[in-house]
Amino acid sequence: MREVARAAGVHQTTVSLALRNDPRLPENTRSRIQEIATQIGYRPDPMLTALNHYRYVRQEPKSPTHIAFLLNFHDRAELNDSYRHRLFVQGACEQAEKIGFALDTFFIGHRLHEAGPRIERVLEARGIVGVILAAFGDQMAKFKMNWDRFSIVRIESQQLDQPLHTVSSNQMGITREAVRRLSKLGYRRIGLAVGESDETCLRNAFSAGYHVEVALHPRLSNLPPLLFPDGMGTSDIAPALANWIRSYQIEVIISNWHEVPEALQLAGLRRPDDIVVATLDLNPDRGANAGIRQNHGSVGERAVEQVAILMRTHQRGLGRPRNSTLIDGEWVDGSDVPPRNMELNARATHP
Repeated sequence: MREVARAAGVHQTTVSLALRNDPRLPENTRSRIQEIATQIGYRPDPMLTALNHYRYVRQEPKSPTHIAFLLNFHDRAELNDSYRHRLFVQGACEQAEKIGFALDTFFIGHRLHEAGPRIERVLEARGIVGVILAAFGDQMAKFKMNWDRFSIVRIESQQLDQPLHTVSSNQMGITREAVRRLSKLGYRRIGLAVGESDETCLRNAFSAGYHVEVALHPRLSNLPPLLFPDGMGTSDIAPALANWIRSYQIEVIISNWHEVPEALQLAGLRRPDDIVVATLDLNPDRGANAGIRQNHGSVGERAVEQVAILMRTHQRGLGRPRNSTLIDGEWVDGSDVPPRNMELNARATHP
């Protein structure tokens, strides 16, 4: 760093700020020093960097830096009704505390076209630059902020057509794993039932995973997915499910909607005798008891970690190029998904 400072004609402290991309230096000064450092062949010491990070984490800050966690809910009661969002927040809070930050939750409501400028003023008044956009609904495209002022990571919400760093459950991989497991259990006619808005927010990750995995197993039938329109309740989806099951002779449904078992009961279908349901998002309080357990808490943790890195390296604005972090789920066996036929199951496991 002394050599870089000598070549650039500046103090070594200025070099340190420039190499950390500190906004207190003019952009042209940072660029000039970074270019000189590259020409000289400067490389940071990775062990020293790790030591500095360890010392930073071990400190007990008197006033921790705050990260904003934005939710398009009206209040905490609405948040508590969402199983996955509760775990996003819980994981984020725990990880923020571990690494010396504080998490502030903001409920910005559903009028997203008005919320951006308002929340931006609040964050600037509080000196908050780290922001997590937490799994907004399908109206997310209407949300606008001055991205250049903040270090931003979003959870899912890929319908917002901006290159933002993203953390998400690996919904494509989760769907593929469910299809693989069900194939080994002897099922051949596997149907996918998810929400239209889920597909929009996740860029068709569920259906992509379904079609890719089914194509790899010649014994499986590739069936048209059932997409639930927004606003449909349990009583609304019951007839749609029944017609779809009969039309395509479906043996097992994979779905992230916890209302599916209740809807099947309304339609007069018994589980697992008439139809089997494997969940793509296991909720211990509702829905099927077998399927994929998503690691929503880990999604919240990773979002905080990534925002912390962006803040510490003074990276603001859109991610160019953006990165996407995908968190895998885990298959859980349960009585709702029994082997369809032991002989078929044995042949599927040992072809």
